[in-house]
Amino acid sequence: MPDLEKELRSRREHGRKLLVPYLMGGMTEDWGQCLAAVVDAGADAVEVGLPFSDPMIDGPVIQEAGLRALTRGVVPDEVLDGIARAEVPVPVALMTYYNLVFRAGHKRIARSMAEAGVSGAIVPDLPIEEIGPWAAEADAAGVATVLLVAPVGLLR
Repeated sequence: MPDLEKELRSRREHGRKLLVPYLMGGMTEDWGQCLAAVVDAGADAVEVGLPFSDPMIDGPVIQEAGLRALTRGVVPDEVLDGIARAEVPVPVALMTYYNLVFRAGHKRIARSMAEAGVSGAIVPDLPIEEIGPWAAEADAAGVATVLLVAPVGLLR
């Protein structure tokens, strides 16, 4: 599994602009082929979303993709299995909601992510003040916790 930060920093240090497309896991039956296609097209990393029933942070396009995946009956283990089968040669960051992480258990899902070849996890609704238990298990599994920064303070 490629190291997310190391890979992206290396490419940036060589003057490259980075292409990191987003795909909703399970959005279509052939979503694994879409994953392979974006890598073949030059993606430096790929963000894969886990479909969730109550996406409070996603916009309408990602919500629709998640709804399509859920309508197809897709569950997190299927998305992880699809990533593993794709054998992606670039880092994969998994975007998920904390409810899914909590329900599966920090240790179990972190290990499942690592076994699937996931390099990093974005859990945007997990407050930084409460990230310790998740981050400890993710670190132990070799999965980077990717933090997001809201641009609110930057707009002043």
